[in-house]
Amino acid sequence: MTPRVRAELRRSGGFAGRSLRVVLDSASLPHDQAAQLARLVEQIDLNRVGAGIGASSRADLTRYQLAVEYGGRHWRGTVAEPCVPTELRPLLRFLTSAAG
Repeated sequence: MTPRVRAELRRSGGFAGRSLRVVLDSASLPHDQAAQLARLVEQIDLNRVGAGIGASSRADLTRYQLAVEYGGRHWRGTVAEPCVPTELRPLLRFLTSAAG
């Protein structure tokens, strides 16, 4: 059994200025989506990503505020385009698509 995963994404800024907020909890997702969320989080070395993460304050950049709870660990960070770490992109896409 995979640990419970909770992920919250807030997207703001960008050229179009479209904001977005989505919260996913594996406990309330269908099994296949919960497993995919857990896989995506497991593929990220949150300790390494968190060490060098930062975000520019330029208003025209898309910014992502991400919070992840996984297996008793908590991680929070903010990134902005074009400097989003490659390993975060699949999770950001999954969360964004879940928002509809």
